Amino acid sequence: METIKSASQKQLTDNLVEKGEKVLSLALYFMSGFILSGAGLFSVRIPLCTGLAAACTGTDLLAVCAGSITGCFLRVTPENSLGCLIPLAGTVGMVFTLEKLHLQIKRTSILCAAVFLFSFAASTVLMFAYEPSLNSLMLNLCSASLCAGSVTFYTGTVGCIKKKRSIYLLDNHSLICIMMSLCTLFLGSSEVSILGFRPARLFGSFVILTAAYLFSQAGGSIAGVSIGTCVAVSGTSVALSLCYGICGLASGIFSKYGQLVCALVFSGIAGVSALIDGSAEGISVFAEAAVASLIFTAVPRKFLIGIRSDIARPQERRVASEYSEAKERILEASRAIGSVSRCVRSVSDGIDALTPANDVIVCMRVKERVCAECQRKDSLCPESGEFADIIEKLSRGESVAAEDFSVNFNLNCPNVSKLADSFNRIYSGRNAVSALQAGAARNRELACNQFDATAKLLKELSEDVENDATALHSKERIALRVLSDRDFEVKSVKCAQSVSGALQLKCTVGDIPAGTSLTRLTAALSSELEIELNPPKITTVAGGKELVFLRKEIFDFRFGSASASLGNRKLCGDYFECFRTESKAYIIMSDGMGTGGRAAIDSAMTVELFSRLIRAGISLDTALGITNTALTVKSDDESLSTLDVAEIDLFSGEAQILKAGAAPSFYTVSGRVRIVEPPSTPLGILSNIGFSRYSLKLRGGDMLVMVSDGMLGSGSNWLRDEIKAARNPDAREFSELLLGTAQRKCGKKYDDMTVVTLIMEER
Repeated sequence: METIKSASQKQLTDNLVEKGEKVLSLALYFMSGFILSGAGLFSVRIPLCTGLAAACTGTDLLAVCAGSITGCFLRVTPENSLGCLIPLAGTVGMVFTLEKLHLQIKRTSILCAAVFLFSFAASTVLMFAYEPSLNSLMLNLCSASLCAGSVTFYTGTVGCIKKKRSIYLLDNHSLICIMMSLCTLFLGSSEVSILGFRPARLFGSFVILTAAYLFSQAGGSIAGVSIGTCVAVSGTSVALSLCYGICGLASGIFSKYGQLVCALVFSGIAGVSALIDGSAEGISVFAEAAVASLIFTAVPRKFLIGIRSDIARPQERRVASEYSEAKERILEASRAIGSVSRCVRSVSDGIDALTPANDVIVCMRVKERVCAECQRKDSLCPESGEFADIIEKLSRGESVAAEDFSVNFNLNCPNVSKLADSFNRIYSGRNAVSALQAGAARNRELACNQFDATAKLLKELSEDVENDATALHSKERIALRVLSDRDFEVKSVKCAQSVSGALQLKCTVGDIPAGTSLTRLTAALSSELEIELNPPKITTVAGGKELVFLRKEIFDFRFGSASASLGNRKLCGDYFECFRTESKAYIIMSDGMGTGGRAAIDSAMTVELFSRLIRAGISLDTALGITNTALTVKSDDESLSTLDVAEIDLFSGEAQILKAGAAPSFYTVSGRVRIVEPPSTPLGILSNIGFSRYSLKLRGGDMLVMVSDGMLGSGSNWLRDEIKAARNPDAREFSELLLGTAQRKCGKKYDDMTVVTLIMEER
């Protein structure tokens, strides 16, 4: 019962809040209509309330109409009232007509045209009825144009209010619409005067001070010029209006010294301007600036600093702190695993240092078993003499007998036969123990290599946490507006760009509206974001859909391959794979040791494991170390394979060729063929291995050819000539041509052969 009662109370509270917001919204629209009905520019009345009415619907439209009608009767002359009410009535009729027809396409453009026609027709008819003149006709044309233009930014402002869009998620378009709407309200209220003081100018001074403090001299000067222009056209002296821009610039420059200094500079310059002007209006401007400065200094400093940080970099501080904590934890894990590796190596070195030589242990064990009870052991058992010769023979893999000891030793030692038998047994047993110890040492080294690779991987991840991508909050705001304007229920928008230039826009929405064209949506986002995007990948998530847009690469490529095994066997010892990530293309090739099934297993394991690590975001060097260790422990037999990797950035054309024992590669630049042949070591031999690297830059039309060593059985000059002679070939056909030529040149003695061709293209 208590739960039900609590839920009903919460529902009642929510309903009251919702109704309160609706009442405040209607009051806002009523006051806006009232103020805009008397807007003037150079003593010319402009019915801007008509533009606001065109941007509203439903009860909001009725509130605007009520405010506008009230303002027309209370604030302006009958002639100007008719010039406002007639276009207002026509605009309201047009809005209801569009609502009835459910016409949303080009709605804003249609209403702009309608507002222009209604305003110009009404003012022109009234002009001919009172005092026709060419000058009045031109003023009517300009007034109608301003009313039509106001529809655009009023529509943007009303959209932000209806969707309750946070100020921190407003893009430049929305901010401009809101600022223009505020300026028009300023024009409409600028004529109101109380004992010579104008509240609109007071409010304008406060806005300039706030902008200067939040955005330094840029914000102060822009706000000052904007407010000053509105003040000038509303009837204030032009000389006094200019001081607002100077006040904004100066207070922005001194804003770094605090609120008080910013306010003193603003009011001080306003006072100097008033003294220079010497009029009563100048004194009013100074008094308004002083009162605005006083109000500004009363605003809590922490509040203003918080707004400045959030607007400039929304949520960046919170995200940075979380990333920093995660980075430190990953780094700590990396250090811990690295210390385990160092500890294991230290213990291994200690074991090796404490373990005596094999021959010393054998002699000690023999003496313990045979010579311990002999009374002549101290005089007849010189290891450096008799036993050293015996150990040398055993080390050659031979067994020893009593005859292998000296004649003198045989005459004086009563246990020669037992000694020979004990040497044979203990030495063979000790060899088995040594083999086990060597295997344990090898396993310890492999474990250390895995620990090192894991520690390196964690360190890379800690660096990627903060440095891999940059959040683009401004583009998130733009994408939010574009989706909202197309009736998407947007839940979240995230836009990030990696260091390589790849950009990902991830949008979570409630559902995709019926009739939505994803092609047009992609084109609109590309145009607004000024980045060409690919069509989205759509996945179903909890509560809606997730649309992921990726930046379209600057480069693309054509890929072709051909391979043949020795003797046309089913299994080829060469293996390759070509794939692409969000920003890069990869070609990975391996040549296993020998031919047939075993070589095929080694090469396939090398390529598959390495490519999976790369797809998971692991660096090339770390992936190489892990793959090398896996190949080493695959079996007790020696497993060798080469690794040939090409990494190509599809945004810049930068490419890296990385080789571990692989055959040379060939590429073209401006028609010239160049060879990549750095010295390197195959995988599976050494515990520590590294790539040999070669960097290059590819452009549209350039070609990269990677081959296995079987292709070079008859040299590489012919291959360079074939590549140089090629003119924009088909990648697959060119690979088959090279393979066939290599088979003819090598004859029946050819090895497993593979050739991979990649041709770059600019989009």
